[in-house]
Amino acid sequence: MPSWQPNWQDVIWDHGAADAAVAALGRAASEIDRAAGERARAALTLLGEWRGAHRLSFDDQLRRADGEDQALAGDLRRAAQEVSRLSQQAREEQARRVYDRAEWRRECERERERQRERERRARENASVV
Repeated sequence: MPSWQPNWQDVIWDHGAADAAVAALGRAASEIDRAAGERARAALTLLGEWRGAHRLSFDDQLRRADGEDQALAGDLRRAAQEVSRLSQQAREEQARRVYDRAEWRRECERERERQRERERRARENASVV
């Protein structure tokens, strides 16, 4: 028996739920982008001739909202990328565990074969004496 043991437990990761989360995060980011674009188009149309202190205040708030929207959409996209990365990591870890288990079984078989060979030689030597 090899001096090491593989990890016999499968990786626990719900790839379907992870894929659904990635898709939902992407849709949410796209919806934020769409809504921000709509807001910008409406503002350009409505504010063409507006002047004064309230206009400056509105422009400042609009810039702030645009920045917040961009930050949120970026956060959502980064979260989707992280979930995708973790899914890939889970797949790779599971593949490594499966490989290690197979390697452990191969080592067991090689050790059994060496033991059978030693026993065969011992029988041959015993019969020669």
